[in-house]
Amino acid sequence: MPVDKRTVVTAVLCAVAALGASAAVAKLAPPPEEVPQVRAKAAPGASPSGSPSPSRSQAAKPQLSAPPATTLPPAVTPPPGGPAAFTGALFTNGLDSDHFCTATVVSSPGRNLIITAGHCLLEGDQSGGSAVFAPAYANGVAPYGTWKIQQVYEDDRWAEGTDDDYDLAFARLAPDDKGRTIEDVTGGAVLDTSGRVGEEVTVTGYPADRKVPRTCTSVAVRESDTQQRFDCADFPGGTSGSAWIARDGKIIGILTGGETDDVSTSTVLGEYAASLYAKATAKTPAA
Repeated sequence: MPVDKRTVVTAVLCAVAALGASAAVAKLAPPPEEVPQVRAKAAPGASPSGSPSPSRSQAAKPQLSAPPATTLPPAVTPPPGGPAAFTGALFTNGLDSDHFCTATVVSSPGRNLIITAGHCLLEGDQSGGSAVFAPAYANGVAPYGTWKIQQVYEDDRWAEGTDDDYDLAFARLAPDDKGRTIEDVTGGAVLDTSGRVGEEVTVTGYPADRKVPRTCTSVAVRESDTQQRFDCADFPGGTSGSAWIARDGKIIGILTGGETDDVSTSTVLGEYAASLYAKATAKTPAA
């Protein structure tokens, strides 16, 4: 299966993203070094520098599973404040700007951490930027407010080596004006880094050309030792970073790309994800 990231979107989305790019100042990943073959599901053009979503793949990965099903489960729109209250959209500069990726509150000691794809954000101190997280965003409304990103943590093999098998990020959020942490307000999902694959998962993502999320439930299948696949209709640009939540409520994958809007991929969350989570929580101040 090809493994480059998703860059194809409609002409309308490209035009909207281009208009917003000059004003946006969030720190996102740099442009690709090569022409992509498989699209990242971050919104192309949403980078504040105007750069498209990066493609980091260098070679095809082995195909170990059956091809995608011809009939895919339909996506649905969850209500704001519903079961996906801890999942939301990443915006470049508040609700009046473009949203470009999806993220989910992950349970942590500091109660202030979100998880997303590595290509959605740039590693390091983000306190000088303006990117925000809007949990349960829908139709222009953020029922739990917006939360400023302070620090982003990534595996060096992604941040420096752009290895798709490590396309994962955690981001620490600043407290709100009442001193509350994000997890105090929305709750969070537990991260499972035991390398689970082949399970039914529910995925909620935010297409960049819409103001409502999409949710679908399907069975994830293994693509290789390090990659898994989720076949579900209508997960286009902007859905990168969506958490794959198993039936027990734990996160076992993060959407990082896919060869079409109906085929999505994730790394297998194993030892590297556990180490990265430890790095992020070790540097996360207690609430």
